Amino acid sequence: MARVVDIAKYILQQQGRITPMKLQKLVYYAQVWWAAQHEGTLFPETIKAWAEGPVVPSLFQAHKGRASIDHTAIQGDASALSSEERTAIDGVLSFYGTFPAQYLSQLTHHELPWRQAHEVGEKEGHASPTISVAAIRAFYRGRSPAQLNAEYKLTVAREIMKKHEKSLARLAL
Repeated sequence: MARVVDIAKYILQQQGRITPMKLQKLVYYAQVWWAAQHEGTLFPETIKAWAEGPVVPSLFQAHKGRASIDHTAIQGDASALSSEERTAIDGVLSFYGTFPAQYLSQLTHHELPWRQAHEVGEKEGHASPTISVAAIRAFYRGRSPAQLNAEYKLTVAREIMKKHEKSLARLAL
């Protein structure tokens, strides 16, 4: 089984220089969509629900303190991935790879696995709660990235409309 640094190395080889936040979100979505479609996981490391969204702590330690990173910054082995794993990651990158890091972070905050783990962590006073693979599977299985992105955009649109409800009502007159 590949390690998270192997996945990160492959993602960075495909994406070029990106921010650590974007790398963390792309690694998260690689794990999400693999786990939603397979019985196992893409990598064994735990994902935590940090304030900025899902984070793999061991990967965070590998890039800590850097504003941006490329494949030379990570000591992983992309050749450790099977062709099936690379194809799955390529699918994740084709959908999520063009989004900015902040958008990916907001998207993960909208989705239930991060929200539930983060809320439990806040209630229990735990700053680094785990996002379970079971929660990931329960939420993402049977859905698509495009469907979840559309749901997020609708939620944002509703929030904007509610915030500006009075102004919009005046414009309608």
